[in-house]
Amino acid sequence: MENFFLMALTIIFLIESFVEIRLFADVRNIFLKSGRAKPTKRVARIIKIENQWSWVSWIFLLLMFVMSAKYTFLLICIITLIETWVVYELQNAKNYAESINK
Repeated sequence: MENFFLMALTIIFLIESFVEIRLFADVRNIFLKSGRAKPTKRVARIIKIENQWSWVSWIFLLLMFVMSAKYTFLLICIITLIETWVVYELQNAKNYAESINK
């Protein structure tokens, strides 16, 4: 049963990673199309967090393959939770960017 949950959380993480990439591109395109040279401080902070987390999350995912089984489940739970938060923040940043650039 634990292997099923591990596989499900890994698939959820991968799906959220692709959604994260799409949202990041959308936020960038909104500012490029609007003619603004720089995003607002709030959006810039979220983009910075996203860039840092993107690298760290994939490193953690790769570490999952060399860690013992008892830590693997905990690690995938943590990175999936953080990934969900980052996607949520990027969605909020996209909505905010769209509203200020209308």
